[in-house]
Amino acid sequence: MSLVKNTVQILALTLLPLAAYANSTASILADDDTLDCLIEPSEVVELGSSVPGLVDQLFFERNNFVNSGEVVARLDSRVEVATLELALARAEIDTSLNLRRENAAFGLRTQKRNQRLFNESTISAQDMDKVKTETYIAQLQARQEEDNKRIAKLEAARAKQALERRTIRSPISGVIVERYKSIGEYIEAEPVYRIANLDPLHVELILPVEQFDTIQLGMKAEITLDIDSQTDTSHIAVVKSVDRVADAASGTFGVLLSLPNSGLRIPSGVRCNLSMIEE
Repeated sequence: MSLVKNTVQILALTLLPLAAYANSTASILADDDTLDCLIEPSEVVELGSSVPGLVDQLFFERNNFVNSGEVVARLDSRVEVATLELALARAEIDTSLNLRRENAAFGLRTQKRNQRLFNESTISAQDMDKVKTETYIAQLQARQEEDNKRIAKLEAARAKQALERRTIRSPISGVIVERYKSIGEYIEAEPVYRIANLDPLHVELILPVEQFDTIQLGMKAEITLDIDSQTDTSHIAVVKSVDRVADAASGTFGVLLSLPNSGLRIPSGVRCNLSMIEE
């Protein structure tokens, strides 16, 4: 009995500090204490080219703002331009098609005239069969030219896409963080620009797993930047996602908040303080 009693006492003494820590962390949000956080871009893109080639034009420098879909660079595309012009010319030429159509129409008229002669027994069955065959061949040749015309249009569309692949467009709206290449340099798999989306921003927050049930999607938080400590300026962020897998080593989980940044007034990559807002 004494052994069991001593074991219970040891366990109680061991669990007492852990319970006190859990209670103290559970009161972090309730007591409106500030938490350390980090403000980062909501999206960062290392923008490269889908095809290798020489850089021919660069339209933006570091710290420039770029809109989604805007052309930021072009590779040398003189061969692709010539190929497109040739394909478009082939797709627009109708001479051969018109010739085949006229030939087929003439053959059809000839067949009708000879059909009357055949009905009157003026021409032989062999001659009539020859006229029908020639008319059918002319019709097939006209269809062949129509197919060639359609293929020429598809080849022009392919040439246009090949040219478009040498135009680099920004997939997001954001700020040029870094320009890696200069005009005349050859690129293959490496990026040309690094672009960061700064509206909205993301606020990264790390909490102990004991707080997992206290954070819900849509909750609001007051964000204060270290650089705003002298001006009492604060910003409102909204919880966007909560990690469902905690870090076992540190016993923590991550929370991601979205912070509107109209006019890009809030800088990225800075430390901040966060206080959850009770509603």
